[in-house]
Amino acid sequence: MTPNTAPQGPTRDAVLRAELVARASTPESPRRYAPGRVVAASILAFGLAGATTGAAVAATGAFSPQETIGAVQIEMEEMRSITFPGTEFFGTPLIITGSGTTIVELGERPQDASTLALRVGCIDPGRFDITIDETPDGWVQCDSDDVVEGPTIGGFSSQYDVSDEAPRTLSVSGTSGDRYVIWVSWAAAPERAEPSNAQQDALADGTVTRDEYLAGLDRYIACMEDLGWSVGVVDRDADVIDYRIEAVAGADDALCYAAEFEQLDMGWQLSREDG
Repeated sequence: MTPNTAPQGPTRDAVLRAELVARASTPESPRRYAPGRVVAASILAFGLAGATTGAAVAATGAFSPQETIGAVQIEMEEMRSITFPGTEFFGTPLIITGSGTTIVELGERPQDASTLALRVGCIDPGRFDITIDETPDGWVQCDSDDVVEGPTIGGFSSQYDVSDEAPRTLSVSGTSGDRYVIWVSWAAAPERAEPSNAQQDALADGTVTRDEYLAGLDRYIACMEDLGWSVGVVDRDADVIDYRIEAVAGADDALCYAAEFEQLDMGWQLSREDG
């Protein structure tokens, strides 16, 4: 296992941390991801883009880019980071800045779309509640360290599976004049790889041992190397092992990780949290 001499991607631990918290508290909640998994070149400016997406927007407070955050932009690589590698977006993403309550009528699911990708970022500190189809789904609360600064955006991120063609409605509510930005797009997610027989066997007794955790990591690394990628292990003796991959390896990383290591990795990290 030779470490990558120039790793470019984020650590796996950072990506998993938000998902582990979400699974532990609400097992059926949508997947949440930290930024930075996939690199793309295009840049999207903030603004009210409903007219170009077919969505209808009702808001108690909506602002132009100049009134909200000036020249701040969102790089597309940050938007792609909330989805599985290989996810395809449909049309132009809807980007809205607002305050108070914003209701977005997304209409019917486009043909071939299988998910709804969503991100809510904080422009001002505050709490913002997210509702999908009139069902409370989550919330984000930001302090001064979490607000949009420069080219970055933090906050709540999810990718929702959608199978029927019923119209979808998204609502974001804040208090007072606290401002936020919504980014939402229909998307098609790639098929997820099934866990390998080795991973399923290790999970069969409901407990993940250290040896099973390490064996799963080794199978993941071997899978990546077979596909031509290097994996840099920072410290194999650490309780939770930190490692890096090349950012452009996203699709192959998703395949190898799901097949050989994902559930073992999560099970081991959750056991460390409980301990």
